[in-house]
Amino acid sequence: MSAWLRALSLFIVLAVAGCASDPAPSSRNAAREEATFAPWTSEDYRYRIGPGDELSVRFMVNPDLNATVVVGPDGRGIFPLISAQDVAGLTAEEANALLSRAYAAVLRAPQVETLVAGYGASQIYIGGEVRDPGVKTIKGRLTVAQAVMSAGGFQDTARTGHVVVIRQRPGDSRLLMRTIDVRDNLNGKGGDDFAVLPGDLIFVPRSAITEVNRFVRQYVTGVLPFNFNYSINRGTRY
Repeated sequence: MSAWLRALSLFIVLAVAGCASDPAPSSRNAAREEATFAPWTSEDYRYRIGPGDELSVRFMVNPDLNATVVVGPDGRGIFPLISAQDVAGLTAEEANALLSRAYAAVLRAPQVETLVAGYGASQIYIGGEVRDPGVKTIKGRLTVAQAVMSAGGFQDTARTGHVVVIRQRPGDSRLLMRTIDVRDNLNGKGGDDFAVLPGDLIFVPRSAITEVNRFVRQYVTGVLPFNFNYSINRGTRY
């Protein structure tokens, strides 16, 4: 089972353990032992360069080297003088540092600035109580609320105040999970929201915990390219 999919099963375990009216002690202990989500940091919200992104590379001292570079499917871009550099998975600041080190071999005290000028297509997964669940292709900046709207919006049965976002941290592959309230945002009152990143899983739960089993069976097993088998007790409600 992949780490991303294991996160979804863990969310279900925690939801059952935390919301049952009288959960067994063994269930509570098992949920605590499996709670391996990493804490979110400010870096986890940063956009990271991906294939298809268009980078604007500017040189403060050598403007004749200014260029627009498209990141290829292999994550590398072809840069003037230094050829291919692997920049996928880096923030713009990390790309600046990488390119500065590479250009230091051919230029004296290079000052490089890298900006993401255009975004390539990427995918996220939206499931649960939305009208059109499944894998969605996104391009550019999209908030959680906007991502839900791209899936047709909430069903009437959705818990709009408890939208779950699962993310995998680049590099160490640690899993992150946040539950956010997007009701105020949808009502034009601001509220808790942030940009989704490629590979995010967004899950909109229903008021009844019994419906999580239906979500897994109908959406996850039917849509995702994995073999996922997970069952929970029926009959418990939030």
